[in-house]
Amino acid sequence: GLSQLISTQLEVSRVEQLKEMASQAEFSALQSKINPHFLFNALNAIASLIRLRPDEARSLIGNLADFLRYNLHCTQRFIPLDDALKQVRDYVAIEQARFGHKLKIHFDVEPVSISVAPLLIQPLVENAIQHGFQPSAHACEITIQVRVTAQGAQVTITDTGVGIAPELIEQLYRGEINSQHIGLMNVHQRLQLLYGQGLRIERLNPGTQIRFDILTKGKACYAQ
Repeated sequence: GLSQLISTQLEVSRVEQLKEMASQAEFSALQSKINPHFLFNALNAIASLIRLRPDEARSLIGNLADFLRYNLHCTQRFIPLDDALKQVRDYVAIEQARFGHKLKIHFDVEPVSISVAPLLIQPLVENAIQHGFQPSAHACEITIQVRVTAQGAQVTITDTGVGIAPELIEQLYRGEINSQHIGLMNVHQRLQLLYGQGLRIERLNPGTQIRFDILTKGKACYAQ
């Protein structure tokens, strides 16, 4: 009986190990999809400035180079939150140069020492610009907020754009979102793998608010 009990426990442990390996493999696959998506949009933004404002385009290429250099040299699955926000600032510099005074982006960040997976925040800011601001005929403000919580930190991205369609929120939660919103779906799925909970989205008047939690303890024990 004791032998059977030990055998059963070993089998359970093996199953849990395989599930953990599968989660890590899925996370890595999702991570690899978002990098080319970001690069394509960043290069497209720079290309639109080359003829009109070449000096700005040259400076923005430096922002992109810094972003890519960090990602190429960073072999860790997780990076400090400050580095993730630096990624966002490099991307934002490109988009603000592209749209000028029509697009205002604010950072409201409480100091917190915590790590996060790369490219969780930037795709949400990109989504706010592409699907909130660009379809709108008016100027737009986007706020990236970080607040310290008892479990870690909470990140909130709020925009004053056209507002997300309620049916799109439902499609995201069901895992049926289309390819036009690959960044949104990618972040949602990676958060679920990491912490067991994804994005929380609310339509505002005007705009959209998206938030998620970065947990220091919980499902993603391999995140530590």
